Amino acid sequence: MILKKRGLIAFTVIVPLFTPALRAQEPYPIRRLTNHVAQEGFPSWSPDGQTLVYSMGMRDDTLGITGLWMIPVAGGKPRQLTSYIGEHPDWSPDGNHIVFDADTGNSVKLVAATGGHAIRVVPASIPIWRGGNPNWSPDGSRIAFREGSNLWVLDVRTGEANVVFSQEGTLPLPGCWSLDGEEIYVYLRAAESQESSIWAVSVAGDERRQLASDSSHVYRYMDLSPDGSMLAFASFKNENLDLWIMPAEGGTPIRLTTHPAHDGTPRWSPDGTKIAFTSTRTDNFDVWVMELDLERVRRELREANQ
Repeated sequence: MILKKRGLIAFTVIVPLFTPALRAQEPYPIRRLTNHVAQEGFPSWSPDGQTLVYSMGMRDDTLGITGLWMIPVAGGKPRQLTSYIGEHPDWSPDGNHIVFDADTGNSVKLVAATGGHAIRVVPASIPIWRGGNPNWSPDGSRIAFREGSNLWVLDVRTGEANVVFSQEGTLPLPGCWSLDGEEIYVYLRAAESQESSIWAVSVAGDERRQLASDSSHVYRYMDLSPDGSMLAFASFKNENLDLWIMPAEGGTPIRLTTHPAHDGTPRWSPDGTKIAFTSTRTDNFDVWVMELDLERVRRELREANQ
């Protein structure tokens, strides 16, 4: 699904912006990385931590800017990777490919990180609808994705796909993999309500562990820290979408953002010192980057979970 915003009108060319650190009611410095009237979001890091790929979408696109884009994290001119709707991009661990939701969420495709023709990797016999949220395994050999109430794992080399979790009436949306590739972290959402929880699901399909289920939270996108110790996630709490971090094994979370805007889709940098995310804090969906003080984060998590 496309991030939606009212009243978007077609306009100008891309104007890159690299703002100084911004501390608007936040415990850690953040800066805005993208600055276009179109909707920008769903960032994913290159393995070297130098570049972000993200989605750009615009109603009545007369400029041909809808698609996946890349931008240097240090700031600079973005470049267009694809010229059609693409969402939930995930950069492969070897840096060569990007998997993403295509065709308005009705297929999962793969494109080279250098650009070119995208190929469909999930066969048409598996009917993706409203996005599969594809995620690479740590070794780059498999892709997790959702179809209906089923969580699938696709072997990229053989094309074989298997259901590893299924629960009628739920949407098991994959967020990330464990570092050893044995589990997939999913937020399990009721199909007909906002009720949600976070689980670690065994790839072997024989076990699952509940990590979070708090009725005051409505969980959304998540990502595991590079050292495997912390899980960043977005959650609606008190009708505001913010970023949170909790221990990877579950426990009491701490809040990272408090701005009244919607902050979502957190993604850790490969070195674990930053989190890229989507925010509407300037009245538009844009990509932002937060600089973390890991010592402080770990200390506050320890104190919250004593």
